[in-house]
Amino acid sequence: MLQHVVQLCHLVTRISDLYPELDSDLMLLGAFLHDSGKVDELGYERDLHYTDVGQLLGHIVIAISMLDAKLADLAESQGRSFPEELLLRLKHLIVSHHGATEFGSPTVPMTVEAIALHHLDIFDARINQFEQLLRDDANVESRWTQYHPNLGRKLFKGTTDG
Repeated sequence: MLQHVVQLCHLVTRISDLYPELDSDLMLLGAFLHDSGKVDELGYERDLHYTDVGQLLGHIVIAISMLDAKLADLAESQGRSFPEELLLRLKHLIVSHHGATEFGSPTVPMTVEAIALHHLDIFDARINQFEQLLRDDANVESRWTQYHPNLGRKLFKGTTDG
């Protein structure tokens, strides 16, 4: 998970020169926080599993609750609050990062930063997924992986002799 967040932050940094209209500071904060709720969504006692709170609320709702709690602490200790519109934009990055309601987002991306973060998140996740499938493939003698029903395809491995 940490590797994914770091990669996503690197991607945001890399595209900031190409798309100067994007608020890269906001996107970096969104990239850093978008999956923070997974800390409580998932448990790790013997193996990876969903906690009760994870099953019932999901990491997006948990992340918003965590953010609200931290900002309340900040307001109490500093005597000032986080800028309202900036907080709204940040929360939107978190709640829309899955890109569609059918994929778990309460809403779809409605800002340029949100659509950019969504696509960068998916990009990083898919690259890592494909690399993992290629690494773990049991079809060692074949130039193709086994068929992956969740992807609807086999993956081409090619040859390793150059």
